[in-house]
Amino acid sequence: MIRGLAVVVLVAACAPAHARKYVEPAGESAGLRVLLLNPEAYSVHIAEYDPVACRKSADAGWVSGGRKTDAVRIGMPESEAPREGILERRIPAGRPFAFGTSFIMPKQSILTSLMGATNPGGAGAAALADAQAAICEAPVFTAEPGEFYELQLEPLPQACKSELFRIQLNADGSLQRDAVSTPRIRFPVSINKPSCPDLDS
Repeated sequence: MIRGLAVVVLVAACAPAHARKYVEPAGESAGLRVLLLNPEAYSVHIAEYDPVACRKSADAGWVSGGRKTDAVRIGMPESEAPREGILERRIPAGRPFAFGTSFIMPKQSILTSLMGATNPGGAGAAALADAQAAICEAPVFTAEPGEFYELQLEPLPQACKSELFRIQLNADGSLQRDAVSTPRIRFPVSINKPSCPDLDS
């Protein structure tokens, strides 16, 4: 009974906070690919953040983990068949926008997770805590209509790297990635209290 309750608590703690589902824009748009560099190591959920209201505004979906692999493809250059680690969405053009992580959890065996849940002071719980990543900073950018972008994420123990690129196909068919420098939404306290850039400065 105790173990069953522990599993329920563990699953509930891992679920992303409820928000509306992300809706792709009907007007001018651009394409964004979220690329998780280490999907074998972390379960990651992606959300839209409102950089003006400075809060999470919509759930985009799981880029790794979850119940099924995200299968949405929008015709981006060098798009891959559905697999863990890739999420593609149309995003609004002409206004500040941000996609970021809302949930990151190390991928551990069921046995290790159960051990951590039933014995919070044990080795399993310590290993889970040591592997836990930080919430990634979310680049805030204004997409150009018809352009394509790629957000690369790499969760790491106690850290997370995020980098935004503008991508295009060269005449020879190769893919060109140009890094985009942007202000960022940061999460110094928790995912419920982000720190947003001043977009007027």
